[in-house]
Amino acid sequence: MPRLGELLRAQREKKGITLEQAAADTRIREKFLAALEAGDYQSLPGAVYTKGFLRNYAEYLDLQQEDLVLQFQQERGLIAEPARTFEPMRPIMRRSVILTPAVFVPVLVLAGIALFVGYLYYQFTSFAVAPALEVTDPSTDVIAQQTTYVLKGHTVATGKVTVTVFPGPLTISDIRPDSDGTFTTTVNLTAGANHIVVEVLDQSGKVSRVSRSIMLQPDAAASASPVKLVVDSPANGARFENTFVTVSGTTDGTLTINGATASVTNGHFEAHLSYPAGQETITIVARNAAGASVTETRTVSVAYTAAVVQVTMKGGDAWMQALVDGTVVTGTGRVYKDGESATFTGHQVVVRTGNAAVTQITHNGVPEGALGTQGQVVEKTYTAQ
Repeated sequence: MPRLGELLRAQREKKGITLEQAAADTRIREKFLAALEAGDYQSLPGAVYTKGFLRNYAEYLDLQQEDLVLQFQQERGLIAEPARTFEPMRPIMRRSVILTPAVFVPVLVLAGIALFVGYLYYQFTSFAVAPALEVTDPSTDVIAQQTTYVLKGHTVATGKVTVTVFPGPLTISDIRPDSDGTFTTTVNLTAGANHIVVEVLDQSGKVSRVSRSIMLQPDAAASASPVKLVVDSPANGARFENTFVTVSGTTDGTLTINGATASVTNGHFEAHLSYPAGQETITIVARNAAGASVTETRTVSVAYTAAVVQVTMKGGDAWMQALVDGTVVTGTGRVYKDGESATFTGHQVVVRTGNAAVTQITHNGVPEGALGTQGQVVEKTYTAQ
């Protein structure tokens, strides 16, 4: 029969938990856990404390507590410890604080002054700060080709927004933001320069203003240089098996892929997209500063003959180990930092984590979210479908 320390160490290693991590999780000093696993009972505290440590450690490792306590007693040849006697502690006498007018009046005056200063500070911060206001579209002065422009922005949800367009003037009043503070309105433009003033009035009467200039040039669209877009990958009708879809190419404008902004570096772009099995249509749109745009679409098929598991740490660090077809993946079995990710492919993929709440899983292109709760130790197996 294995000795007690061998059982504990084997179970901990089976779960992929380091001795340092176990000490942090159980709040038992690492040197005591090491002594338990080494059978070094001379380095442990008294038997009563050691039994408590052993019960906590056994529960943490999913082992039978009482069986391990019995084995500990047998290995140490323990007998019942004699009852200890303690002399009653004598109460500590403390002097009571006696409130007299000489003490109470100054304290009351200081408290009143503090409350008054706090009230003045609250009034100043509440009424001296103007409401936040941001015009997101247009974010700067722009040139437009259409006689109408959809203006967008963000402010306090309880504010009243007014938009005035010069020349005219044209005033659009009492625009009500959504619950998240966003607002949208359509303004009519005249040929040439249009000066737009956006104001927000909050419930306390404070006002914020933001100005924009929109130059209406109806013929600018015809003379604008066309945007360039070359999609190198994927080919239309391409099939991807057990991997992500790579979208790459070149452009001289800004880029969106399926509506999401994509990064362009020195005219080149490359994105890796995960999709579930089936057929997917990818829409790539490039747009230049003059408003010209070009769109490319690609239809691809995605299939999985293995388990493809992408692990991403989000919201914190976590220890993680992966096994592919029964073999520990080199480089795992360590702490992964927040934002770090890795992908594993095989007939069977096993993921072990020491903090399930920050361990995000995507299996065969389908996001599954976190593996569990904060601090939870989880092991999950994924197989080919």
